[in-house]
Amino acid sequence: MKAAKQGISGEERSDRELVYAARTGEMLAFDALFYRYRDGIFRLGLAITKDPSAAEEIVVDTFTRAHRALARLEPDNSLRPWLYRVAVNLSYNRRPRKNVILSSLEEAAGDTFANDEGSPPSIAEQAELRRFVLQSVDALGPKHRIVVVLHYLNGLNLAEIAEVVDCPVGTVKSRLHYALRRLRTHLAAHPELGIEPSRPAPATGFRRAKPITAPVPIEDE
Repeated sequence: MKAAKQGISGEERSDRELVYAARTGEMLAFDALFYRYRDGIFRLGLAITKDPSAAEEIVVDTFTRAHRALARLEPDNSLRPWLYRVAVNLSYNRRPRKNVILSSLEEAAGDTFANDEGSPPSIAEQAELRRFVLQSVDALGPKHRIVVVLHYLNGLNLAEIAEVVDCPVGTVKSRLHYALRRLRTHLAAHPELGIEPSRPAPATGFRRAKPITAPVPIEDE
């Protein structure tokens, strides 16, 4: 009965509950964290490195470091940005490999922009628009591409992104604004796409997450 309860509650439990459960040796809890953030970290790694194999390694390395830091994590609302910050550091510290076939975000975006409703023609149109959007995001510079991926593909709010990229919330808002202005140039012919965000709240309206006390690791020990 206990095992069944653990299996069922994996998706329902918060990050905080899963971290504390993992500390007690409950492997299902750490597995739940892995599957919760695996795809998002892969998308982020691919957005930076353009190398699918490297992005897969970044996922593994990120969770290896998370497991090492498990006893020191205080994950009150801030585990997610901590994980993504580790992934960003790993991505930027990874040296480009020779003879690598660079990939686009389209391979990692999954169903982020997918819409299964409607007739076959409308589904095909949505797929084409989705491909066009992701190509446009790929064309952005690194610092602007990262904030777009974190916000629109991975669902982080501005305060979380500021923690990931280690800059003020105002800078994140500025980068998103610039990125969207660039994207509008490419997407002007497709207003039906509707990727415009709702108006962000003022920076002072964000509740800062409680910092995680464990340092963000960069190099292997």
